[in-house]
This record gives sequence, structure tokens and C-alpha cells, in this order.
Amino acid sequence: MKTIMTAVAIYVVLALSTPVPAADQQSRPKTWDGLEKMMKKEEFEAAGLDKLSDEELNRLNQWMLRFLAHDAQQVVRVDENIQKLQKAPSLRRIKGSFKGWSGDTIFTLDNGEVWKQRLPSRYVVTLENPEVEISKNFLGFYELKVVKTGRKVGVSRVK
Repeated sequence: MKTIMTAVAIYVVLALSTPVPAADQQSRPKTWDGLEKMMKKEEFEAAGLDKLSDEELNRLNQWMLRFLAHDAQQVVRVDENIQKLQKAPSLRRIKGSFKGWSGDTIFTLDNGEVWKQRLPSRYVVTLENPEVEISKNFLGFYELKVVKTGRKVGVSRVK
């Protein structure tokens, strides 16, 4: 059980502390609804959490809540693996039809995040739900890259 709790703790810390989530992940809840809602069904089952009784799952969720409230930020500050993950590009999808950018474009991603173009440029393309990569450049500013075409634009997070 301790191994499962440690694995789950690391997963949740990474999921909640990473500024930008992976493309195939569901939108993150705005409040804590428990691991069963936060994780995809396949992840939940792969971690063996579906084998826990309701009481065991409730206790694990309560432990996670206390961990997040009191200890998670310290772990994020000192853990090199978490810091590497935070610096790594994160894959997402732009919701719906994408026509490129024109200077003040707003990008709404599948996880609910909203990004705004911060550098003036134009790019015309027609794609449906394109995969994009959000990463920090060497100066520490965020860039959005359309994976299929490789084109990048500077962005700032709005939401």
C-alpha cells in the first residue's frame, strides 16, 4: 500500500505542479474530487487503485489532500525529477478548428487553459484540434509550437 501511495503522491504532485498538462489528459478539476476523478480510468486501474475498498480509497484521498495542503510544494521545490518534468515541453490540443494566429490570437486548449499570443506575427493554417507543445524558451518565456507544422509563437498564459 505504501508503494501505491508513494506512486500516487508523485503522480498527483506532478499533475498539479506542472504548469501545463499532457495532450491526452482530461481537464483537471478545479477542486479536489479524489484520485478516481482526477486520473484517467486506465491510469487509475493501472495503479491498482480500483482494487481498493471505498474506505481505503477515501483514506488515500484524505491523505493526498493533506499532502497537497502541507507538503507538496516543498517536495516540488527540492525534487530534481519534478523540476525536470516542469521544464519539459507539455503536449496539449487546441480545441476545435484552428486557423493559425494573427497578432492577438487567443488559444483555448483542451484542458481549459487559455493562452494569448504575445509576439506580433501571422501564420495561416487550417487544422482540426491540432496538437501543440507549450515550453519555455532559453529566456524563460513561453512558446506554443504547432507539432504538425513546427511553427512557433510566443504566448502568455491568461487562464
